[in-house]
Amino acid sequence: MRVNIAGVEIDNITKDQAVARIDEFIKSNQPHYVVTPYSEIILFAQTDEEYKQVLNAADLSLPDGIGILWAAKYLTTNYSLLTTLLAIVLNPKFIRTVIYEQITGSRLIHDLARLCSEKNYSLALVGGQDNVAVQAANELKKHYPNLKINLALSGRSFNEETVKEIEQSNSDILFLAYSPPKQEKWIAANLAKLNIKVAIGLGGTLDYLAGKRLLAPNFWHYTGLEWLWRLLTQPSRVARIWNAVPVFIWKIYKYKTTHHA
Repeated sequence: MRVNIAGVEIDNITKDQAVARIDEFIKSNQPHYVVTPYSEIILFAQTDEEYKQVLNAADLSLPDGIGILWAAKYLTTNYSLLTTLLAIVLNPKFIRTVIYEQITGSRLIHDLARLCSEKNYSLALVGGQDNVAVQAANELKKHYPNLKINLALSGRSFNEETVKEIEQSNSDILFLAYSPPKQEKWIAANLAKLNIKVAIGLGGTLDYLAGKRLLAPNFWHYTGLEWLWRLLTQPSRVARIWNAVPVFIWKIYKYKTTHHA
């Protein structure tokens, strides 16, 4: 079942179910793409209809961010804005009754690496700056020694050469680490040419894997305070966090008053 978050459809699915679905995608031998919407992505989609269509056409749309779980609860119930916002920290189970589980790319990548290691699937890591893809690949190999990583590219442009290198790598899963909305648009436009079974846009996930950014501890993650962790550890992100938290809350509030009047 999908839940509508301000026009963007999100799958209500657990992480284990998502991994099982991706396994099925690989076995089908047909190309699929997976998106991982969080609050900023929902905001982008409000002013970019093409982007919204790309998101909604994905084979799997995973709730990457506590804001998605909160919005799902707030938009589908009569509880007040303040009640639902306080519940994120004070009553986490309450927030997880419409969309049950937050599935972040930085954690999902380990589950998929394990899947690939166990089933002899292969990965391609593309994106980021400097040598981050190779560093991320090395870290994954430490945890999953049998993992096949056919390609690790960073610092590349969105061009035909990149498409060709991915195509020639003959990989099962592509992790594309560019920023939204361009990563999802690029995947949708090039999917048929990439010779992969599953493509996933994972933004800055390779930076976390490579140790360039600190991953939020589980407590901060579960209680919806990951944005505060990122503000404390990456103060330069203050503008993005402003959009991801207060601006997103305001936009969802306005959406509800407009569409539920």
